[in-house]
Amino acid sequence: MESSSAQATNNDSGKPTIIVAIGMAGSGKTTFVQRINSYLNALNPERPPYMLNLDPAVTYMPFDANIDIRDTVNYKQVMKELNTSLIASSMLS
Repeated sequence: MESSSAQATNNDSGKPTIIVAIGMAGSGKTTFVQRINSYLNALNPERPPYMLNLDPAVTYMPFDANIDIRDTVNYKQVMKELNTSLIASSMLS
């Protein structure tokens, strides 16, 4: 019988396992992902997980992301443009 950690990492299809964490602000998404990342790194240091950050407004991440949306999206500029658009829209109605 296989151990639970061996079962969790056994993937006969060869396809990657994808985990998406969504939820309200402060619900523990970052902590959850950080702990999964730490576990997977400890389980197989030769093959670390591939991490993505899709939150352009996050200020602190306790792990490194292979792809970080903050590298391409300036959320402060987006919010400024959105606010300007909303003000202009309200003036037209």
